[in-house]
Amino acid sequence: MTESLFYIQRIRAQYDTGIFSKSDKRIADYLLEHPGAVDAETASSIAEKVGTSPATVVRFCRKLGFKGLTDMKNSAAYTNYIESSTTDMDLKKGDNAETVTNKVLQYMKMVLDQLKLSLEPELLQKAADKLADANHVVILAEGGSGTIARAAYDIFLKLAIPCRIVDDIMFQIMEISMMDENDVLFLILNSGRTYNVLQNASYAKQRGIYTIGVVGTKGTPLSKYLDIELPTCIFSSSYLSDISAARLCELVTVSILHSIMALTRDSEQMKRGERIANSIELKRIPGNQKF
Repeated sequence: MTESLFYIQRIRAQYDTGIFSKSDKRIADYLLEHPGAVDAETASSIAEKVGTSPATVVRFCRKLGFKGLTDMKNSAAYTNYIESSTTDMDLKKGDNAETVTNKVLQYMKMVLDQLKLSLEPELLQKAADKLADANHVVILAEGGSGTIARAAYDIFLKLAIPCRIVDDIMFQIMEISMMDENDVLFLILNSGRTYNVLQNASYAKQRGIYTIGVVGTKGTPLSKYLDIELPTCIFSSSYLSDISAARLCELVTVSILHSIMALTRDSEQMKRGERIANSIELKRIPGNQKF
């Protein structure tokens, strides 16, 4: 399934975002037409075929989030390895519940494997440090990503990180107006191009507020407003849910940030976090009590 190659998914995700120049689009068109040929190509050979320079080919790879053509080739090889070790994941009419279960789980495993390729440990550490040291963290998201924003609020709060989640668009801009350079705006947006989130990120940037974004891919309109960009992955399938894949990648990324921060909390912060977590029991019926 050449369509599942990591770099092909990234090209498709970014093709119409405006990040590609005319030369970039010629490279993109060539790779989309010959997805399995990249292993045998060099920057010079691709440049010659599409009428551009080797340097432009390397810059194109970097726009996709790779270090260069070799890194992009390595991602393709890794994807091929993953696929060779899994069963056919395309759903077919007549598949029973057990078969569908196995295929969906295989698909999600592949999504997580590609997430590992997409995330950069240095940026995760930097993001976790900024979140942990912030006076206040404001969490914003829209659409399906909003469910993960609420999960982020839940687990950050249990680390005694002062944070808030704001749903209403008017309250969001008001909240940002009260933030300062010691605060962090944490954005979760898979598409990276929802107007309201872009407007909020732009306003935060104007005010000098530090911004961290969990996004689907680099190079979206949101990118220019982010101090730290954490791309997860874009993976599409004709039969399996892209929505579930996007939410899974966002949730795992947030969980990684949570785990990194948990390792840095001092004893007093951990005690406060435990008190917050234990307070939930006040809202629960004791296990031996009928209701």
